[in-house]
Amino acid sequence: MNPRIEKIISINPFIIKALWTDNQVRTIDFGVFLSEYFSKPESIFHKILNNDTFKDAKTDGRTIYWDGVVEMEDYDGKKIPAPLDFCPDVLFEQSVLEK
Repeated sequence: MNPRIEKIISINPFIIKALWTDNQVRTIDFGVFLSEYFSKPESIFHKILNNDTFKDAKTDGRTIYWDGVVEMEDYDGKKIPAPLDFCPDVLFEQSVLEK
């Protein structure tokens, strides 16, 4: 199992620098990772490729997520806001170790 994201250090347009649970600082460039979605406004990923939304990234000690970016159907069939998150293993693979 790869390490998890312990803390976000900085957020710049589409780039997040984070401390991982193995004490490494790694950078994830979502602008490169999600580049194909800049031109796909119907995609859920397009929603975070906006400076105002992107800067609201958070961590839960495991991965990076954005609150209320997507909708899900509740048990009673009602649509409610839900977070958009990424598999931490994918983020680790997409990240670059800071030197």
